[in-house]
Amino acid sequence: MTRTPGVDRLLYWLGLSAIAWAALTFLLVPIAAALHAALFRHGGLEILGAVAELAHSRRVRAALWNTMWMTGITIVTVTIVGMFQVAVLEYFRVLGRGFLKIAFSTPLVFGGVVAAAGYNFTYGPGSAVTVALTALFPSIPRDWFIGWFGVLFSHTFLMTSFHFLFLRAAMRRVDYTTIEAARSMGASDMTILRRVVLPVIMPTLLAVTLLTLHTAIGSFAAPQVLGGRDFHMLSQMVLTLNSLRRPDMAALLALLMGMVLMGLILLSQYFEAKGVYNAGAKATTNIQLRQIRNPFVGTAVHAMAYLLAAIYLVPVAIIVLFSFAPAASIGIQVLPSTFTLDNYAQVLGGGRAFVPFFNSLFMGSLAVVVGLAITLFAVPVMVRKRDRLTQALSITFFLPWIIPSILLAVGLIVAFEAPNPLVANAVLLGSYWLLPIGYVIFSLPLMVRFMRPAFIGIDPAFEEAARAMGASGPYRFRRVVLPLVAPTAILVGGMKFNNLMTEYPLSAFLYNVNNRPLPIAIVDGAVSADPDQAAISLVYVTLVMVFSLTVILIAERLSLGRTPQTSNL
Repeated sequence: MTRTPGVDRLLYWLGLSAIAWAALTFLLVPIAAALHAALFRHGGLEILGAVAELAHSRRVRAALWNTMWMTGITIVTVTIVGMFQVAVLEYFRVLGRGFLKIAFSTPLVFGGVVAAAGYNFTYGPGSAVTVALTALFPSIPRDWFIGWFGVLFSHTFLMTSFHFLFLRAAMRRVDYTTIEAARSMGASDMTILRRVVLPVIMPTLLAVTLLTLHTAIGSFAAPQVLGGRDFHMLSQMVLTLNSLRRPDMAALLALLMGMVLMGLILLSQYFEAKGVYNAGAKATTNIQLRQIRNPFVGTAVHAMAYLLAAIYLVPVAIIVLFSFAPAASIGIQVLPSTFTLDNYAQVLGGGRAFVPFFNSLFMGSLAVVVGLAITLFAVPVMVRKRDRLTQALSITFFLPWIIPSILLAVGLIVAFEAPNPLVANAVLLGSYWLLPIGYVIFSLPLMVRFMRPAFIGIDPAFEEAARAMGASGPYRFRRVVLPLVAPTAILVGGMKFNNLMTEYPLSAFLYNVNNRPLPIAIVDGAVSADPDQAAISLVYVTLVMVFSLTVILIAERLSLGRTPQTSNL
């Protein structure tokens, strides 16, 4: 149980040195490599010439224009739909509120590349909806959904998750007594919403809008799957430039996007902090749901609410049903007439279809284990020892949160496409390990962010008692500290594992034939004309949704059963 202080110090410095080497090698050096590739060419600073070269590209200009106007329209449509959902769930009394809450929460398990593939299967050229529409209206083209409309549709109904999570919480902080006071003065419901409720939730609404703006600018999976041949956005252009062996142009375009996105992150943090200050006043009375008195308005609100619920739930239902259907029925039948487990047997039976699923399982699990190991060692050090080294590590760990993943991916490619002395002159580009390394780096900010409060909330008396009994540092951590933070660690690990199973941008840049992950297989199946490949993709999507739902249920259970020491997460 006991160990000499010298051994503890040796283990401490060995662990800290290993983490510092990993941060330098796989985070700081790639970022520096991406910046060098973007800013320097032919031995000198030539950023103006590089920008001019990008500006002369017709495809880059088209992608820039598409990104700008698509982002602007997305902000409008997402704000309208998101605020309507919040009003239905938290302000007006609507029948079936519990059902609507489930429907509006589906983007939490049906988002990103999974949702893009799902929408393509539901509304794309070979979809059940298209089969029904063309049967009723033969003049409708089968690719009616593909292009800018499909991208805007997916943006509108997927990015409302920010409103569902954050704006609903802000609405609950509204003091109902102020609403009653305004009503007693003769104010109408619309006046109360505009003059009383909206000012309270405005800072949170602005923060949510900036988060939506950030997500829309960096949109990748939706235009890749639903944009077709004619509609491209900037993230796709970065991938195209990299595939054309122009890492300098790819890095520069990613850098320019990163500067915009980092500015948006800073703005969102400002408005989020302002929202907590202004809207966080203690409410003496909880907000009560309002009955819609106008029959026409009430009918319209109910109709719109259930139409939105259908938009959210129909793709999920169709995907699950056709994942159990024979591949031959895809693109022919509106609803499957027979069901089979053959598709699941192909994926889970250990054959070729199982390989992408296994790759994501293995690389995601490996990234979570390594990320948690780094976090569980580094966070207690950063909490207890505030020196320059730990402060530098703290800043370094949060860099992937403010740097776009595509810029980080380009940096990893540039840094390790040639022998690198930091990894014993190995060439990691094209190897199996570059993608899981990217996964680990991508996971660290969230892990550090959520594990830090868990460690801060531990009562120091526990460790002091163990130290007084002669317990060594590693023993105290294993028997005292780790059990207290384990629920949070499991929760964070599950969240990141769920995210990594569908992480498309990093995967698209860093994968190779040896480690083709699940997101790439889902996209390939979504755009393929082969019904067998489409059926396998549906199984992938269904399994990912089941994984996501399982993680959410486990997270809720853990959050209800946390110990007081970790309840401040």
